[in-house]
Amino acid sequence: MRVRRVVPFLTLLVAGTSCQSYVAVPVQPATLVAVAQHSQVKVATKADILFVVDDSLSMSGKQDRLAQALAGFTTQLDGLKPPVDYQVAVVSTSIFERFGGCGPDGDANAAAQCDSDWGAPGYVCKAAACLRSFPAEAGKLRVAPGNPGAVLRRTAADAATFSGWVASDVQAGADGARQPQGLEAMRMALTDTSTGFLRDGAKVVVAFFTDAEDCSDPQQRFSMLVKDAQGNVVDQCAQQASGDGTAVSSLEPVARYANFLRALTNADGSPKEVQVAAIVSLKDGTREPGVCTDGACQARCDQPPAQQACQTRCAGATPVALCMADCTVECKTFCNGQVPGRRYVEMATAFQGLAASVCSDDAGGPLGRLAAVIGIPKQIELLARPSALEYLRVRVDRAGSALDCAAGQGFDLVETPDGPAVRFTGACTLQPDDVWDIRYLADG
Repeated sequence: MRVRRVVPFLTLLVAGTSCQSYVAVPVQPATLVAVAQHSQVKVATKADILFVVDDSLSMSGKQDRLAQALAGFTTQLDGLKPPVDYQVAVVSTSIFERFGGCGPDGDANAAAQCDSDWGAPGYVCKAAACLRSFPAEAGKLRVAPGNPGAVLRRTAADAATFSGWVASDVQAGADGARQPQGLEAMRMALTDTSTGFLRDGAKVVVAFFTDAEDCSDPQQRFSMLVKDAQGNVVDQCAQQASGDGTAVSSLEPVARYANFLRALTNADGSPKEVQVAAIVSLKDGTREPGVCTDGACQARCDQPPAQQACQTRCAGATPVALCMADCTVECKTFCNGQVPGRRYVEMATAFQGLAASVCSDDAGGPLGRLAAVIGIPKQIELLARPSALEYLRVRVDRAGSALDCAAGQGFDLVETPDGPAVRFTGACTLQPDDVWDIRYLADG
């Protein structure tokens, strides 16, 4: 039978991949894939948490939901055992946007044409493309009006005040760069030692919050948006990010940013503990990149508050009915994901991190799961769905002894909004310095 042919291979895989955190290997028959997830529990007593928040046009409502969930996030972090001394900073995804083509470089008329073509002021014609820069935001930690500084320390205020500060920072607005560059913004923010954000011995936690793809292109190799012969706008970032890797891409490789984080060290030269979360556009109910939907948000677009906002916007428009219809459609479109967050998910996977949907109408769920993994995790989200429970093996290595965790006694297979997870129970509940190992067969 098929199972008898597959399981011996899985046994070999367990014995031979102790240093791997993720392995996906085709097995015979080819309908099953062997998956291994493996890591050690490192207890953090300090955490430096960086939110990287998309501030492009469709993000206003999503930022509001993130802000509303921060009081609960603070409560959950405060409840971690052992306690964690944490601080938070926020950076936007705006660095520059590079669209279309123009010439000659530096020509004022060409720049004016860029403004007209792309619907915003401030472009220059540079290297044969329309370039609009955001120097005040690029890699700079945000300081919202009324906040005490760019680095918000939990010890500096009570919980309500602190979460209010963070909420103000994550509401970064929706008039930023239309070429979101979250990975590069993260690198720039963490490279700037003048902020004092990275503390010696602290765990680094990076949480990306966006409904679009990462379009990091620090070398300015390409134009993100171009127009075809019919005048249709083509998103070259989305096209390149969705490729299979065989074509040449102008986007900065995700591996460069993963290696940047892995190279961060403490004063004694030891590597920093790093956690990455991607709250991005995923296929509904999965951890796979896709265009997510938010039905509750869309329903609110038909309610009086949203319709009144459209009426205000459409005052004086001709015809008003068409403007109202367009406004409502835009409202519903902005509720959803805009572009699958493939590169962000790749980044999170490199660190066994959290991938959650930005379309969750309550951001408290993803933030709650992020808070849990900053401390000792209670559950591990799986990279794929096990083909069957009997093909799932869970083990915890503790102080030189191995605990084989049984379903219903040492672990439960549970569902999260973004897919399956292993929740540790009983004697297998994770403790400091435990090494957990999860092996399973998934449908290929």
